[in-house]
Amino acid sequence: MKNAHDSSQSSQNWKLVSKVVDTYEISPTDTQIEYIVYVKDDSGQNIDGALAYGITDRTKVTKEFISRYGNRIDKIEHQE
Repeated sequence: MKNAHDSSQSSQNWKLVSKVVDTYEISPTDTQIEYIVYVKDDSGQNIDGALAYGITDRTKVTKEFISRYGNRIDKIEHQE
């Protein structure tokens, strides 16, 4: 029983990370940023990921991952 408890504690240190993948010029005065949003477990393995287009979509994807993995995620990093 102790080992099961230890492993559940270690799975509580997951991270949700977003990074800029690319920037698209839509017009001379407008750009669109593409992000990759992913969830990493405590050993650094990627668990899940998705592409997002713009801040609104990044927020939507982030909320979906928090809904799915929220009890394990203890840190969110949005890298610009």
